[in-house]
Amino acid sequence: MKAAITGGAGRQSLSAIYDFVETSDVEKILLIDINEEALRVRKELVNSPKIETKVIDLKDTAALAEALADYDVVINGSSHVFNMDVMNACLESKTNYTDFGGLFHWAVEQMGRDEDFRKAGITGIVGSGSAPGIVNVLTKYATDRLDTVEDILILDAIINRSATGYGFVPPYALNTIIEEFTMNNFEYKDGKHVELPPFSGKMTVDFPEPYGTLNLYNMIHSEVATMPIAYKDKGIKNVAFKLALPTLFEERLRFLIENGLGSEEKINVKGVEIAPRDFLLEVFETKPGAKTGTPDDMKLLRVIVTGTKDGKKCTYEVETDLHHHPWGLSNGHFSVGFPGAITAKMLARGQVKEKGFFTGEQVLDTNIYFRELEKRDVHVFSKVTEEL
Repeated sequence: MKAAITGGAGRQSLSAIYDFVETSDVEKILLIDINEEALRVRKELVNSPKIETKVIDLKDTAALAEALADYDVVINGSSHVFNMDVMNACLESKTNYTDFGGLFHWAVEQMGRDEDFRKAGITGIVGSGSAPGIVNVLTKYATDRLDTVEDILILDAIINRSATGYGFVPPYALNTIIEEFTMNNFEYKDGKHVELPPFSGKMTVDFPEPYGTLNLYNMIHSEVATMPIAYKDKGIKNVAFKLALPTLFEERLRFLIENGLGSEEKINVKGVEIAPRDFLLEVFETKPGAKTGTPDDMKLLRVIVTGTKDGKKCTYEVETDLHHHPWGLSNGHFSVGFPGAITAKMLARGQVKEKGFFTGEQVLDTNIYFRELEKRDVHVFSKVTEEL
């Protein structure tokens, strides 16, 4: 198979690249990015004969489609704001598509391309990182075992046990986290989407050690948009997504945002127009003396699904604990990239038969997916409670 990654020089893409390199039936990997120097450094770092690189602006649909024409699948590892651009190129090149996820509004727009993908004879899957991504397949494991589905609660708990020096290491793309901290979020309540302010819906959960007791909050996420679509026929009433980030990181970022550094409204600084958010992102990317090494971060994903089976009310808890740091990566970067590679390989191998545009909970085979997780020492656990 031949796999491409747009945003191939980015942090989130690296574990997907390593996964492809170590997969025997992946014969060629194309890394696409607008930054030629970053691509050179990335190719030198991974050092695999499978890798080729191309410098392409993702807004250049014709050039991107031409590059993808010989490839079975592409992952958009760039920002979610480019998801639609890469999808448009895929429609021309007839290349299967997935991405690491977008937020609520982007996912809704992407799902609207189902007919276009079906007519093109290709398959697209939105949100194939960890959340969205792994959590969607955990949910599918539970819903496949229920006749009706009423409630879905997704908990994403991230901690960083490093003693010092890693207080401001984002567990995934910083711009995405800023959006989660500043945009209104949604819950699906009693069959309708309800818009809520950031950091609403506080929930305190006692997780097993080393996570301990954490506060989780509603954040804008695509699962709340896609799961009501996927489980409409099973009677879904409520869907919520709640997130806990490393405490020190959350406190520091909230302080910066509360003092205006999350704003996209440009201000004049010594004659230069700049958005505070762009300044913050640039400082973070280029700050001197950045801590090197691998932070001791980890993530617990838990999905709680309530419904009925044979007329009896049942609750499934399905979870996985990602505490791994392969290839010298932070768990945050590992846990986003390599699940995208799993979905991409399933698409390229023809293990998803449906044509069109979907979410993982609609079309991914949980048995195949979980076997791929286990190859990276990621295991899934479940328990079911049945009311008498």
